[in-house]
Amino acid sequence: MHEYCKVNSDWVKLGTLYINICTGRENLTDLKNFSQCIAEALMKESIDDRPDVPYCEFADTIFKHPQLNEVHKTIVGRIGISVMFFYYRKELWLKGRRVLYKFHELKINYKVLKGIAGREIAASRCAIVNVAVEIFLMGGRLNSAVQTLRESDWNIYSAVWPCDQMDVLKRHSLLCSIVQEALCKSMYSMCFEVLQNLPGFKESQAEFNVSQYNLLFNKVLNCAVSNRSLSISSSIVDFMVLKKIPIDYNNLHELITALGHSGLWRKARDQYKRALSLGFYPPLDEHVNNTILYISSLMSAIEMLLTIERFMVSNSSIIQLPGGCSQNLQIILRKISQEKDPSKDSSKDKDNYHAASERLLEASRLSSPRLFIKHLTVNNRNEQVYTLDHNSCVKWLNGNRNWAVKVWSYH
Repeated sequence: MHEYCKVNSDWVKLGTLYINICTGRENLTDLKNFSQCIAEALMKESIDDRPDVPYCEFADTIFKHPQLNEVHKTIVGRIGISVMFFYYRKELWLKGRRVLYKFHELKINYKVLKGIAGREIAASRCAIVNVAVEIFLMGGRLNSAVQTLRESDWNIYSAVWPCDQMDVLKRHSLLCSIVQEALCKSMYSMCFEVLQNLPGFKESQAEFNVSQYNLLFNKVLNCAVSNRSLSISSSIVDFMVLKKIPIDYNNLHELITALGHSGLWRKARDQYKRALSLGFYPPLDEHVNNTILYISSLMSAIEMLLTIERFMVSNSSIIQLPGGCSQNLQIILRKISQEKDPSKDSSKDKDNYHAASERLLEASRLSSPRLFIKHLTVNNRNEQVYTLDHNSCVKWLNGNRNWAVKVWSYH
């Protein structure tokens, strides 16, 4: 009878036949064998160019039947998984997606089932989710692909749901593809969510040393900062530090600068301190004379101001001496060449250094209350030397006493 249904493409009748034959049948081996025949029939009639998906009609018929039970539901789900794998192997992405939509519509939790026929009988949960995700990706359904991963709690491997190394490698490849696609669409929150669930972060997979994700994380961070997605950029930095993934200084430099220019000073200071702890800025106590501040000419105005803030706090006892400070606080703008080739014209470095001088003055104007910086001289290295006005330092410390000491005392 099922051959008749197959020949005539009568999938409704096939569903009814299935229910009638399976109702009351206790021999699970017979039931499984019959279900495999059904799966093969549904797949055989699915390789043409017609958009219809026989499995959908078949499943609808069974789920409408009043004698439907949990065993039937499970087997229909297992048949669907085999059909889904068939479409996946044939690269029939649209039909595969329709099977997945039918799972969702009928509330079939296919992620905890196995296939009914072929290699997918032994497929791991990771492999089944991988196939579903790739079907959605290849069909241009990025959000559905990510939602599928969320619904599986991003699980890759556990004692309850083991998988082999090829499944893990496939998941790694799929997640990287999702990140690249989301990046093209400026979906930085999605990128970060996916990055956090790469192999090696939640499971103990020795083959995936998370330091290998350095380039990918920094690429996402760079794009997020460049497009002023500052909150997600800060979260990415926090995660990278937590997981000991090296951060490109240029990304952190741009983030700190963007945060300051956006008025997000607390976050700018937090990230500056982060950069300080990573060794991107020299500690203040590296010089014998701690009343002289050396500032790199490569810093942005925001970084310069934050450097001056911690310098003032570290010298607060001197600045706030009764009767005033007997020694002027000095700032030396360090010349740091961006050119590594000595044969190249140095005019560019001169322009860059002049621009750094302008940024230092801009930094003084950005402070609240405003700081006053006065040019003093040029030292024997041909570097500009400035003095930091004492009275403006006192006003700044008095005006920012509530938070400044707490933020900068130990940095």
